[in-house]
Amino acid sequence: MPRGGKSLFKRHFGAPWFYSQEKSKRAYCAPGLTAIRSAFKNRMLLRWKPMTDITVKNDGLDLTASVYGPEGAPDILFLHGIAGSRDTWEEAARRYEDRFHVWTLDFRGHGHSDRAGSYFVEDYASDAAAMLDFIRRPTIVAGHSLGAVAAAYLGHEPHRFLKALFLEDPPYFMDDRDDFENSGPAKAFAAIHAFLEEAKLTGAAFDRYLEWTRTMPTALGGPRSDHTSPRHLLSAASGYMRQDPACWEAARSTAQFESFDPSKPLKVPTFLLRADPALGAAILAGHEKRFVAANPGARIVLVEGASHRIHATRASEPRFFEELDGFLQTHAG
Repeated sequence: MPRGGKSLFKRHFGAPWFYSQEKSKRAYCAPGLTAIRSAFKNRMLLRWKPMTDITVKNDGLDLTASVYGPEGAPDILFLHGIAGSRDTWEEAARRYEDRFHVWTLDFRGHGHSDRAGSYFVEDYASDAAAMLDFIRRPTIVAGHSLGAVAAAYLGHEPHRFLKALFLEDPPYFMDDRDDFENSGPAKAFAAIHAFLEEAKLTGAAFDRYLEWTRTMPTALGGPRSDHTSPRHLLSAASGYMRQDPACWEAARSTAQFESFDPSKPLKVPTFLLRADPALGAAILAGHEKRFVAANPGARIVLVEGASHRIHATRASEPRFFEELDGFLQTHAG
């Protein structure tokens, strides 16, 4: 199991494109890319602490994960959304690694994990279950978007090692076609899918993915780079480039969630953090009432002015950690 400062950069962003381009002094395709890369590299060198990359087996697939912090500390697992990777949780891992045993996972078809033949919510939930079985201790699970739905899927039974759920703006009620099409993520899917198809056909280099990610329009107004840190921009661009295109065939329809019943109660302590419905949220206005009807003991918090990526947006990131800190303080003991 590899350890070491250099592997952290290589595992997420593929050292060859970064180092070969710098050594050959190739020009970057857009202004600001050098600054973004430099900011990431310098930041990671300054904040480096040991971590370990591991491989978790699930039904013949190799899933890549990382673990931070001391063994024996309370366990927390972070799950990313569609087109993301475990790297989106780097800030969270570094924030909690002194007090928690922190785990992050690349779902099938994402990051460094194997590609698969099926990408429905039950498949992603199976990956999360394999991770919990690997940890083999009571674990708090925090998930964003698709990762939150996959985590909730395990809360219905619940999984024997699932201790509590922290759900960040999950597309929880996407069984209704109209609700799905009106949700923030679904509205963005068409543009993302179109770009990824074009990038695949043209064999686009990473710079093209990064520039497209930087200039994406957002519900907050202006391009994504106005609201997102350089490291999160790199993480998102890497996620788009590494993702199996087949993931989108399920994601662009309600078929992905057919096996998920949002009316079933969650049987572990649950916190639902909502984005602003006016700014591209997955939880639409009125959905919170349906959630409470099924889960009267859950706590629900709306972050006004926040878009779908609450944890990865500069303005809302502090609020995300404020709420997660409180939840962990209550349930990690």
